[in-house]
Amino acid sequence: MSWIQKPKYPVKEQLPRIEHHEKLPYGTVELARTTDPNEGDTVVFVQQRDHLSILKADSWLRKNGTLKYRCSQADFPLGVLPWFADALTEFRKPPAQGGLHAGAMTSADEDVEGEMLCIQRSMSAGRGVGGYAIVNRSRKSRLVSRAEHFSPQEITFADNFLYDAGLLDLIKGLGEKHRRGEL
Repeated sequence: MSWIQKPKYPVKEQLPRIEHHEKLPYGTVELARTTDPNEGDTVVFVQQRDHLSILKADSWLRKNGTLKYRCSQADFPLGVLPWFADALTEFRKPPAQGGLHAGAMTSADEDVEGEMLCIQRSMSAGRGVGGYAIVNRSRKSRLVSRAEHFSPQEITFADNFLYDAGLLDLIKGLGEKHRRGEL
């Protein structure tokens, strides 16, 4: 018998699946694109109406010489953009400055435009580098095939991608556009 995880909150309907980061469906808009310095993945921020899909795409040669392509997708409300930078700042505060208790690995769940999000510390965000995951507890992971099992959608970014390679600044910039109603 296997352990079945149930959702903590109502589960939202899946957004349309984007199969390829270079072939976006009609009605979607690419907001930004960058490259993960650790894995070389292309990371694309795509607006689907009032939602954000973050794509991670990569390709590699198989041993038999054929090209393999993968495009993962994590979906959030557009409000994740301004929320993430603020929530990450709070998450990283020491307990003496009002932050989480020492050793905390996850923030409290927060309602962001009707979806329950949190930040989790990741000890392995790629090639021995720590990082942070944005977890959407209101959307089921596309990697879970069993209908009765729930696992939330999430995406993880390494510390050096966020802080040294400019990803956090990119997200902050998009968050400001969202706050001004430009997205």
